[in-house]
Amino acid sequence: MDNNNNDVVAARRRALAEALRQGEPVVVSPSGQVATKEEMQDTGMTAIQVPDGKLA
Repeated sequence: MDNNNNDVVAARRRALAEALRQGEPVVVSPSGQVATKEEMQDTGMTAIQVPDGKLA
């Protein structure tokens, strides 16, 4: 089970890295969770948009 969790985490990091490379908006929730803007809107959470070039 631990290996499956590691795979999920690695896939999540790859997806966020790809979003950043493509210039898609990435946001940070008040709890510190990083996600794409669409994901945060889908969950109804508020978030702060990360300025371009600040995360890699």
